[in-house]
Amino acid sequence: MIAGVLILFILAHVAKSFDSTNIVFTIVSQSEPYHASVARRLKMDIENQIYELEGREAKVHITHEDFAVPGAWTIIPLLRPLVSKYQGSDVRWVLFVEPHTAVRCGKLIEALAAADKQKDTMWIGYPLSDDEPTIIHHFTFFEELEEDGGFVYPNFASGFAMRMELIESLIKKIESGERQLEADFSIDPAFELARLVYGSKDQRGPLLTPDLSFCVVSMDNCATYPRQFESCGSAIPESSVYFAVKTWSGFHESRARVVKKTWGRHVTNLHFFSDLEDPTLPSTNLGIPNTKTGHCAKTIAILKEVLRRVEKMPQIKWIFLADDDTILGVRRLCEVLSCYRGGGDVTVLGERYGYGYGKPDAAGKGYDYITGGGGTALSAGAARLLARCACAAPHAPDDMSLGACALRLRAPLAHSPLFHQARPQDYPREVLARDRPVSFHRLPREPVKIYAAWFQHDDLALSTVRDEL
Repeated sequence: MIAGVLILFILAHVAKSFDSTNIVFTIVSQSEPYHASVARRLKMDIENQIYELEGREAKVHITHEDFAVPGAWTIIPLLRPLVSKYQGSDVRWVLFVEPHTAVRCGKLIEALAAADKQKDTMWIGYPLSDDEPTIIHHFTFFEELEEDGGFVYPNFASGFAMRMELIESLIKKIESGERQLEADFSIDPAFELARLVYGSKDQRGPLLTPDLSFCVVSMDNCATYPRQFESCGSAIPESSVYFAVKTWSGFHESRARVVKKTWGRHVTNLHFFSDLEDPTLPSTNLGIPNTKTGHCAKTIAILKEVLRRVEKMPQIKWIFLADDDTILGVRRLCEVLSCYRGGGDVTVLGERYGYGYGKPDAAGKGYDYITGGGGTALSAGAARLLARCACAAPHAPDDMSLGACALRLRAPLAHSPLFHQARPQDYPREVLARDRPVSFHRLPREPVKIYAAWFQHDDLALSTVRDEL
């Protein structure tokens, strides 16, 4: 009898040895109203779950409110604030999630309790890998890790967890200069964090431990999984968007014609801006010579010309800037824009990149920008504001110049992972499976087939609705 009671006591003690007091939930959020509301709902959900499970308050942070550091979305600038707040406490793990990540706290505690027992397990998540070098990962391919199972990095949409011990060690290495990012650009924070943790061949850090309870689709055993993006009511009318395509005379008969043959068929307000007048597109000569790189002067001129045109078009609430090799899903764009405030409010939406984050001396020097190839949606108010931006040189990078200017003008940028700067094959299949994309870019081969595979079905339905009105 005594032995049985002792066993029950030991089991109860073990069961209580790991709980939510050992976890910090970190929601990597944005200040834009829609994204902020999604983050707050997730925070409330986590708090309610923990209270129901354990009758206590959870440690949950929304980064744009609790750790308002520049470039927080790249994760690395969050490490020092987290260490400063929780060093020496009972916190043993930090969970990083996106606002659209679903969290089942009971399953999560089980997963982290199991990982916590494995002292050599430093961080866990769903493992992603690249089949070949890709531009979104700086063409980096770690062949030397093949013997250890290859270079894997966590699927951020599923969330990932890091032991506080690892975070403390990593921040020391960053601040001492032992570890630093090899590129000035931030594109995929989970990949770049993995590269930083792994370090060099001579100073290898702990590899990500795969844990399939961090799921890519919802199943019964999932501790986390990505929730799909839902439109906020009806999709906005495509006629409320002015589509401005940047091109030049050398691409009128190739890329520009592909735009007209694919997504351009399904929009009302489409115009090309070039170095040559072409009424068959139609295109407008902006009087700015074409440059091989940059295009800052050209993009600012496009904004000013479009704003002049829409002065007498009160139905226009959004301006969508695209390259002539941007492949777009029009219906999906209109669904996504239903969640954002158009018209006079300042909203700049697309795929966010960063410049100048992740190094010890980068504080206050980095900035975000919307990378242009995946397309940029600007509310009319944002377009009027950014049209005031100046270019350091006509050939300066247009997207980076607008990003730096937006920071100076305090115009917030909103990130959506549904916009894509690269080709479909540049992304792991799990990343693209989370939801219907809005756009792709850099499609020198078979762009019509890519459009047909990803966007045509939805856009044909959009045209049918328009014809019925």
